[in-house]
Amino acid sequence: MVIRVNRGGKAGAPSFFSGMSEIFRNVVAHRNLTKHMISKDLKLAYHGTFLGYAWTLLEPIFLTLIFYVLFHILRGGADEFLALKVMLGILFYTCFSRTVSSCTNSLVANTSLINQVYFPREIFHVSIIGYQLLRLLMSLFVIIPMMFWWKIAPTPYMMLLLLASLGVSMLALGLGFITSVIQVRVRDLSQFVSIILRAGFFLSGVFYGAEHVPEEWLDLHLLNPVATNIELARSAVLGDMGALSLKHISVSLVSSFVVLLLGMSIFKKYEARVVKFL
Repeated sequence: MVIRVNRGGKAGAPSFFSGMSEIFRNVVAHRNLTKHMISKDLKLAYHGTFLGYAWTLLEPIFLTLIFYVLFHILRGGADEFLALKVMLGILFYTCFSRTVSSCTNSLVANTSLINQVYFPREIFHVSIIGYQLLRLLMSLFVIIPMMFWWKIAPTPYMMLLLLASLGVSMLALGLGFITSVIQVRVRDLSQFVSIILRAGFFLSGVFYGAEHVPEEWLDLHLLNPVATNIELARSAVLGDMGALSLKHISVSLVSSFVVLLLGMSIFKKYEARVVKFL
């Protein structure tokens, strides 16, 4: 028997901060479900593959080799750490882009489940970012042998990897909350998001560092929170802040947090209405 529950949600539009608090309470209350969905996604991602979880390492390695050939050997670049920088750029941008893309389609992709039983729909989004962060963590192990190869000693700057992960996560999750409710009514949005994410790959410094950006364009480049977090990850591993300043990091984190708050507020305000169109 399928039990249908009133999908109208709570009356009244949530305030800017109440959306965040409500989502936090729902995730805590349904933490076991969230863990199960993260585990399920991880198993499904590599089910039936011969190498299994090893693909979390092999995929960024293959992409790094391609960009290394294109932008180092053919160009004759002199940056000895280019491969490491490209690797970190790929890992963090992949986490960001896959989170936004998956969150955009989360409601539409789970139509049958939403129509059968009620549970907080933000669980889909939180499980997606949890899964992508877990993949990022597993993939980051690939930088350990690279650090040994270049004799890069770990420094306290390594803690900045957590800050970079947090910044990418907040921005991706906030955008994903917004796009998911729009996607229900405008199914073309996922195609538009895909195009924007591809463009962002080239605009976020994935295969080039901030030191390659002309000085007059540097501040504009680092207004992109993804670019700033990629540079932050590189600074964490190399132990050098490079072109980054405290201002760049602060602006990136604050803007990402604002996007997250805005995304949560919009999602809690409209998700009960839009799911009626699934």
